[in-house]
Amino acid sequence: MIAAAEAGAAILREGGSALDAAIAAVVALENDPLFNAGYGSMLNADRRIEMDAGLMVAEPAARSTARTAGIGGIATGAVAAVSRVRNPILLARAVMEHTPHILMVGAGAENLAREAGIPLCAPDDLVAPRALTRWRKPKRLAPGSRRGERRHGTVGAVAADSHGALAAATSTGGYPRKLAGRVGDSPILGAGFFADHSGAASATGLGEAIIRLGLCRAAVMALRSVSARAAAARAIAAIGRVPADAGIIVIDRQGNLGYAHNADMGVAMFDPERGLRYERVRPNRTSPNRT
Repeated sequence: MIAAAEAGAAILREGGSALDAAIAAVVALENDPLFNAGYGSMLNADRRIEMDAGLMVAEPAARSTARTAGIGGIATGAVAAVSRVRNPILLARAVMEHTPHILMVGAGAENLAREAGIPLCAPDDLVAPRALTRWRKPKRLAPGSRRGERRHGTVGAVAADSHGALAAATSTGGYPRKLAGRVGDSPILGAGFFADHSGAASATGLGEAIIRLGLCRAAVMALRSVSARAAAARAIAAIGRVPADAGIIVIDRQGNLGYAHNADMGVAMFDPERGLRYERVRPNRTSPNRT
């Protein structure tokens, strides 16, 4: 996770964009088999990998590009149920930059990968040994149960850059042995990711609960009246009433970071004053930082 944070920090230190930084961090985690995203994604009930990812960027009016012009400097893209790309977050970016759409799924999204120059791979190339070992173990928990959900490892990143842009990116393989075709919160705008000119957020946990609450949008809307730390804590308090396990990271436009989780979650972060650092967040704990 420190390496992923460093990948994003290197871009920000050179004056790069929040979107590039968030994507770089997520790509690093998608490439690591320890995480349930990209290579390392959990297998579904049919022994297949189906991955979801989404991203969103809010740019100041003075820096709006062709992709965000006319819509308040905000752009988004997402993919779901894809099986043939190593980095679904890059395909989500292609949806944002090369199509008029927000969300594309399955074979149609993979066809876009060809057009966008994103290499395709065989689905089995994404099956990490850890994921296969886990799939072979007897199923003891119902899908989405609280104990099972804590072990999934969805990845996400939020970033604020020196130009005033904010970005969020989220990627996952979903929960182990999910039904084929199931889509969680990670590619759903406002649920697994969200960004506007107030801030950005990325979530992990039980997708069905996160979708119902529109968790990331709710957290970012809260930034208009409370701190990033309080917005994260509110989000987790709300989902705890479902009940379901979840975690969230939130950043505001000043670069203040808040994060909270009702199980265990790892957080790596960077800011110019304190550099890179990592924290294992224990249940019901929140922490304010800058990034």
